[in-house]
Amino acid sequence: MVRIGIIGLGPYWEQRYEPALRMMDQRIQIKAVYDPVRSRAEQVATQWDAEVVSGIGCLATRYPLDAFLLLHSDWMNHYPLTILSEQHRPVYIAGSLGEDLELLEMIHARATEQLVTLMPEFSRRYCQATSRLFELVVTQLGNPVSIQLETCCPAADQQVEVPGQKNETDFLVGLMDWCCYVMRTRPVRVETTLQSDSSDRSEDYRQIKIEFLPDPVTAVERVALLKIKTQQRETEPLFPRHQIQCRNGQAEFHSPDEIHWENAANAVTESLKSDRRELEVMLDHFCRRAVGGIIPVANIKDACQAIQLVRLSRASLDAGKPLDFTAAK
Repeated sequence: MVRIGIIGLGPYWEQRYEPALRMMDQRIQIKAVYDPVRSRAEQVATQWDAEVVSGIGCLATRYPLDAFLLLHSDWMNHYPLTILSEQHRPVYIAGSLGEDLELLEMIHARATEQLVTLMPEFSRRYCQATSRLFELVVTQLGNPVSIQLETCCPAADQQVEVPGQKNETDFLVGLMDWCCYVMRTRPVRVETTLQSDSSDRSEDYRQIKIEFLPDPVTAVERVALLKIKTQQRETEPLFPRHQIQCRNGQAEFHSPDEIHWENAANAVTESLKSDRRELEVMLDHFCRRAVGGIIPVANIKDACQAIQLVRLSRASLDAGKPLDFTAAK
């Protein structure tokens, strides 16, 4: 049983986190809850037979906890993560990490030195379609060679289902992290251009091209193209259209729970509605790390890389030329 302390309930608690945690109540025991709205913390603590805590420092130092879920901290910027990262216990981080690369790199360096797991919630990595894609890469399709994503950033007042997708930078960070995760190698160059598929400019989009190290076996160039429509539309789904060309075939999906794939012998559309949702998978992986497991999970360095790519894509558009990516130390 993993003893958990929760920091910040926020707007996603009832619809997103509580149902997933209820499904894991044989593995997770919520021991303490902190939220700036004390009445909300009291209500949740009562439901989970947990303690209400008056502050983050108190929760981090006075309770016998194995790990922390940092679910909402927008009102305090990076203070909660800074405090929790000093406690030598794993932290699951929902929502935005912001853009302060120097601070994030310092937090990551400290966590690495102390062998502490700080796991950002990169939900795109763990959706059902992505998980199935990796199975197909191993069994049917071969390594990815190119990716094309088509989407549009959320409108300013648009409701989003997952924290960390509201702000345009956070939205792009999630997409670029997904591309790096699928390619399984580091980016080397970024180029952003403005494109149009219509005469009235209604279909204008930014095209962000990310070049990766070539395939070590075939020396084939590997690239990701992100087509980001410049006109925000509230009625347009935020889940991007994914097209992945692999060495021995291709796959496509534009929802988290269905995938179509083809190779020389097959053309198959699979429903994945019965598979575990991404939040359950992420919490499961986090719990395994909390009890000493070595299953790979995202870390702050991955977030820093994606933030750098977003910045570089904007700089490329301003400069009118491709720019080389230099990984942070």
